[in-house]
Amino acid sequence: MSESAAVVAPEQADNDGYELKISRLTIDKLGVKLYDRVSAVVAELVANSYDADATEVSVELPLATLLSVQDPALPEWTVTVTDNGHGLTPDEARAYYLRVGADRRKSGGAGARSRRLNRPVMGRKGIGKLAPFGICKQIEVISSGGDKTASGHLTSHFLMDFDKIIGEDSDIPAQLDKGAFDGTYQPDSGTKVILTGFLPKRVPSAEVFMRQLERRFALAATDFDVIVRDSRRPAEPPLTMQKFQIDVVEATRIDLSTRPVPVGNGTLLQVSGWVAMATESYRNEEMAGVRIYARGKIVATTRDFEQRAGFTGEFATRSYMVGEVHADWLDDDDDDDLVRTDRQSILWESEKGSALRTWGADIVREIGRLGRQPRREKVKKRFREVADLERRARERFLDESVIKVALSIGDSIGGFAAEDELTDTEYVEGLAQVILSVAPHQALVTAFQDFERTRTGGQEPTLEELVDLFGKTRVAEAASYAQIASERVRVLDQLDNIIFDTARDEAALQRIITEAPWLIQPDWTVITANQSLKTFKTSFENYLQREHGIKAKLVIEYEKKRPDFTLVAVGGMLHFVEIKASGHALDDEDFIRLFRYVVALRNFFESNPDMAAEFPRKWRIDLVVDSVAIKDPINREAYNKVVFANEVFQLSWDDFRNRARRTNEAFLQARDDAADAAKAIQGSGS
Repeated sequence: MSESAAVVAPEQADNDGYELKISRLTIDKLGVKLYDRVSAVVAELVANSYDADATEVSVELPLATLLSVQDPALPEWTVTVTDNGHGLTPDEARAYYLRVGADRRKSGGAGARSRRLNRPVMGRKGIGKLAPFGICKQIEVISSGGDKTASGHLTSHFLMDFDKIIGEDSDIPAQLDKGAFDGTYQPDSGTKVILTGFLPKRVPSAEVFMRQLERRFALAATDFDVIVRDSRRPAEPPLTMQKFQIDVVEATRIDLSTRPVPVGNGTLLQVSGWVAMATESYRNEEMAGVRIYARGKIVATTRDFEQRAGFTGEFATRSYMVGEVHADWLDDDDDDDLVRTDRQSILWESEKGSALRTWGADIVREIGRLGRQPRREKVKKRFREVADLERRARERFLDESVIKVALSIGDSIGGFAAEDELTDTEYVEGLAQVILSVAPHQALVTAFQDFERTRTGGQEPTLEELVDLFGKTRVAEAASYAQIASERVRVLDQLDNIIFDTARDEAALQRIITEAPWLIQPDWTVITANQSLKTFKTSFENYLQREHGIKAKLVIEYEKKRPDFTLVAVGGMLHFVEIKASGHALDDEDFIRLFRYVVALRNFFESNPDMAAEFPRKWRIDLVVDSVAIKDPINREAYNKVVFANEVFQLSWDDFRNRARRTNEAFLQARDDAADAAKAIQGSGS
């Protein structure tokens, strides 16, 4: 701890007053900065109650509520934690509770074990009482303790105000206000802590709050109950803190009680608990990972025992591995404190921390092996369900062997998908289409292999085997055509949506034409960037920049940046596809820009005869525009000439759409017939 944050040495206090002997900076660092979640604050108070030999703790707070009240007309919320522990007399409060940062287990402290029930205490650092300052400004403590007298138990009652404590000179112990019950006697021992003056912190729902609270403890004690009541709904039954539960794949469970942690000097450190693969992937911090406990209280959570990235099965392990490790030696009375102040991690670089990390690496590898197959089986099953694969395969194929192959491929591909990917309908549908397209071809390959094995075995294939082989050939051909048909219908529907869209998305039109150039000409296909096209693209772009000062972009396949032209090569001719948005009319400015490209192409091919030889049918600009509105008569005459010379080929979006649909009429008709048949089946109630 730095000098500025050092704990003020305790002095003999005035018996009439209460002094908080602590640097103001410590309150800010250890309260506000470390505890910003309501459940974490409540957990610290519950742990204090456990150490005070309480058998019952009552927590009252407004669930699913923002604690800070903005409207002064509304009542202020409170969070109250009450226990039936041994409590504190005024002298004990001064000596122990108000000494922040003192190790309670060492000489002069409250002891390593609880006073009455001899419990190994959870507290050590002496800062848990500051936790409430992470969510509020005022802490009120009412505690009755000591030996019971004829009048009852002597009570201490004091208030800690954050602003008042911080605002005073940090070198002087903070003077705390006394409460009305201070110095009185109460019939029962115990402590009540009341929190008010809240920061803008939200209490989660009942389910989440209890889960957050339960994960912080691993208490198997039958003599310690924590009851949570919703102050907003006092009539509802209270909630009881239970042992933290999580669903796991039992086949992957590893019992840790027989796996001690070896350290360098040959010592074996005993642990207990378990590790397993969860039944589902958890992303929230309450459920995910392995919880590490010492003395029944959480000290760390890890997803991989601090293993470096890149180990085998990394994604599955970090997403699915859960468990609880009990290692009380991480918080040994006679050893260095290995638990970080916020109880979110341990000192992994310490000797024992390093040993635990090495031990954990073996656990990670083993759990990865154990969990691989169950997880894949689960994902396989889930993929079949979400893709509706079996039903679709049976509707498409009559051959049982093809159906079997489709399901087998689905299991192989689906089993390697990430669980969250199966919620992406587009991703699942894409996989399903690939599987249904590939299955007939794979079945055909298998049939050929069987056929060939029969021949090499010295036997002549039977007529039935030949018929089966030819049948699978026809199925594979039909599947290929079906895939083509399905894709073309999808693109045509997409084209209609874009053309008729009021937004008139030119970039979307550019993309669809680049991906499906057969829309312009039925024999056009998506052209890969072969060497001749790549060479021309680079040469012509450089020529435009150098000779004409035009910085143009030609694309062969679709790129994110909108191109000036899409480049297609068919039958020895280069096609430059230029589109204008639906509804646009080609004006004089558009034409001048277009004509500059026409002139540039003429000059480029004249000056580059070797390049021209690659394309014996020369070039053409395919212009898709709804109408021409060139006003200048000279420009109009020039436009007519380039169209007549077949240097520019113009068609409207209506012509474009109608020709594309007419060319693919058979596919569209098949789609419509299938839709009508489906409606008829639904209408019949079958």
